[in-house]
Amino acid sequence: MRLIQDPIQVLLIFAKEDSQSDGFWWACDRAGYRCNIARTPESALECFLDKHHEIIVIDHRQTRNFNAEAVCRSIRATNPSEHTVILAVVSPASEDHEEASV
Repeated sequence: MRLIQDPIQVLLIFAKEDSQSDGFWWACDRAGYRCNIARTPESALECFLDKHHEIIVIDHRQTRNFNAEAVCRSIRATNPSEHTVILAVVSPASEDHEEASV
């Protein structure tokens, strides 16, 4: 008997398409993961509640598009997020400046 495992589901939360979002999309496709992309906090939460992604990659490089920490908190406040891994893409920090973790 052979068991078939559903592909891992990944949610990309990027306000706009750029080389970072394209790179993550390409990597997910190459790995055989199912990938969704959301451009707004509202669509991200709606998509997550519908699909229950195992991995979320959120763009935290620029705060003018949306508040990534608030999006993470709203996702974490839901029941399906118990085993979801959230990764944040951040801007490079200078050597003497340490970024706070989310």
